[in-house]
Amino acid sequence: MLDIDPKTIDFLVTDSMVGEAEHLIADILPQLDAILDQTPEPISRVYFVACGSPLCACQTAAMLFERYSSVPCRCFSGWDFLDQRPAVLDGSTLVVGVSDSGNSEEVATSLTEARRAGAPTIGVTKNPTGNLVAEAADAVVAYEGGCIWVLHTLIAYAIAIGVIERAGEGEAVAEIKADMPKVPGVLQRLMTTVEPRSKELGLRASEWPFIYTVAGGNLLPLGYKEGVITMLEFTWTHGSALNSSEFRHGPLEVVDADVPYVFLLGNDPSRHTTERCIRFVEKLSEKVVVFDVAELDTGLHEAYDPIALFVPLEFFYLYLSLGKGHNPDDRRYYGGLVAY
Repeated sequence: MLDIDPKTIDFLVTDSMVGEAEHLIADILPQLDAILDQTPEPISRVYFVACGSPLCACQTAAMLFERYSSVPCRCFSGWDFLDQRPAVLDGSTLVVGVSDSGNSEEVATSLTEARRAGAPTIGVTKNPTGNLVAEAADAVVAYEGGCIWVLHTLIAYAIAIGVIERAGEGEAVAEIKADMPKVPGVLQRLMTTVEPRSKELGLRASEWPFIYTVAGGNLLPLGYKEGVITMLEFTWTHGSALNSSEFRHGPLEVVDADVPYVFLLGNDPSRHTTERCIRFVEKLSEKVVVFDVAELDTGLHEAYDPIALFVPLEFFYLYLSLGKGHNPDDRRYYGGLVAY
């Protein structure tokens, strides 16, 4: 295991997480009401544009539209929006671009193209000025924090709730809205309880050369974020993210005693589907790790499962990386080290 103080590692964002979430909910999210009230036309559809982890947060929020509203919502990776521009892009289409640095070229350009088409735009980024996204958007939500999974998901949820309310469907998301102020307290409790188990599981998984990550329902975007983005970029571990509802169509055939799996198990209606995968795999392999949000006992609406489960996963991948002797802050190519 790499001998390094985890508090010196930028990858680990849990120390500031609770305070950033409190600040966001109390001081920043209230700005969204004024922004949404200023759109020139009633919002009839929403497009999120982002890349990497922010895209996964947007995809999680899009599920609120799918389950609780008649307002259509789509999520695009930046270049997909530009290369496969949606046919409907007008004054009733809200386009939200999310980028932590604010300098993701494809996200900023997407916002510029959306404005040219007459669509109202919101830029979500760390800083309110001095970046491409802030310059390109009609309005900016600047969260001024580092725990981007929690912050991006909460902002995207707040936008979704605001749009759904203005569509006259607010009752369907009232419980989700009411539970949002409770999130920082739950995160604080998890911060003090989950690290030991995650460390044990992470060090065990560090012996595995690759990992399949399986999730379903509203944990599916988190499964991709952790099983592909985090594992490949931060831990340099080969892996793939699988949809539990599609597990029997292909992935089933490679299950073996030497094939390792991480399962993300939530409380939404997809739970039974993922449990079926777990039961099958555990008959054939002992290399199985399950993160079950029910064990966290959050007391929150199931919509917050992807935020709660992030905490044990953050520690898990930290120790998985350290167990491999790798500092998750190290890069070979990313950030302009090699031209892409």
